[in-house]
Amino acid sequence: MTPRAGTVLGIFALTLLILQALVLASWIAGFALMLPSWASSTALIVGCRDVPAARPRAASLGHLVCGATGVAVFVLAGPAAHPWAPWLAAPAVAVGVTLMWLVHCYHPPAAANAAIPLFTAATMPVYAGAVALGAALLLIAAHALDRADGRAAA
Repeated sequence: MTPRAGTVLGIFALTLLILQALVLASWIAGFALMLPSWASSTALIVGCRDVPAARPRAASLGHLVCGATGVAVFVLAGPAAHPWAPWLAAPAVAVGVTLMWLVHCYHPPAAANAAIPLFTAATMPVYAGAVALGAALLLIAAHALDRADGRAAA
């Protein structure tokens, strides 16, 4: 089955709009919000509307849970942890994935947020702010898409 041109253009436009909103928010806030996980999340919430992981609650809470996990591992390990980042990233992601599953907010792209703090030079308050603001923007975008589709919020 060949997708309709309107559907293809709609997916392109929505993806571009959401990601450009993150770029604009980055510019306004003065720090980078364009984490790789946001691109994956946007693709999921725009292109896979019926997948439970694409629901607004899963997208936003999953990022917050995994972001908090990554920050916690970074803080517990201390600044000297960077040589150990690859060794700490795997358990951080495993904890984040488990927590997402336990609180029913499973959103696979968010798992990256548990590893990112261990590989970045950003301060943890800046990273936490990026995760929180990005999660809020994804929540707004997912709810807007739900309303446009006539779906009940989830």
